[in-house]
Amino acid sequence: MTDPSAPSPWPPLAIREAGAEGIYRGNPDRFTGPPSRFGLWAFQRLSERFPRGQLLELGCGTGRDARKFASGGYVVTAVDYSVTAIERARRELDNPPLIRFRRMDALSALRDTLTASLDAVYAHAVYMMLPDDELTAVVREVHRVLHPGGLHLFAVRSTTDPMVGQGEEVAPDVWRRTPGTAPYRYFRRESLDRLTGLGFERVATEFPESLHFWYVADRRP
Repeated sequence: MTDPSAPSPWPPLAIREAGAEGIYRGNPDRFTGPPSRFGLWAFQRLSERFPRGQLLELGCGTGRDARKFASGGYVVTAVDYSVTAIERARRELDNPPLIRFRRMDALSALRDTLTASLDAVYAHAVYMMLPDDELTAVVREVHRVLHPGGLHLFAVRSTTDPMVGQGEEVAPDVWRRTPGTAPYRYFRRESLDRLTGLGFERVATEFPESLHFWYVADRRP
C-alpha cells in the first residue's frame, strides 16, 4: 500500500466530488438503464440469505441497482456525492416506495448509520476511488453497521484491466490516467483478502474475465 510518509496521490474529497459532478453533468445517460451485472449477482446472494431487509448502497449513481434491491423488497438507502446523480435518481418514475436517495459521501453515510442495523452494504466500483486511509475507515464502518451475518457486497476493477499501465503509477496498483485528475485503484486477490481481513469472512467471489472486475460477497461473523 502507499507509503504513509509520502504525499497522498488523491485530491481532497471536495475535488473528487467536483470531478464526479462534472462527469454526470457531461454524461446524461451515465449508469442508466437496467441493473448492472454485479447488481444482479449481489441480489442473488443477498436474497438467498435475507429475503427482506435493510440495505445501504454506497455510490449509487442514478440508482439503477438500488431500484433492483428495493423492488425485491429491501428497504434501501442509496447515497452518492454527486448532486446531479442524486437529482436524476429521485426523478425516476419507477422508483419503488422502499427507496431513499441521499447526497452523501460513503464514509459520512456509514457514520450516520446505527451500529448493527443493516443486512447488507453494497458498493459497485466505489472503492477504486478511495485513498488508503479512507478505504480502511469505510470497511471498518461497514463492519460496524452490519449485524452479525450481514453481507458486504462490493465490486472493484482488477489489475488485469487494460487501463492499468496507462498514465502514471502514483502508488502500487494506483494509476492516474491524466495529470491533475484523481487516480484509480486496481485490485489483486491479495487486495481483496486485505479488506476481508478487516473482520469479515469470504462468502463468494467471482471474476468475469471479460469485464476485469472482482465480485465479492463478505460476511460479518
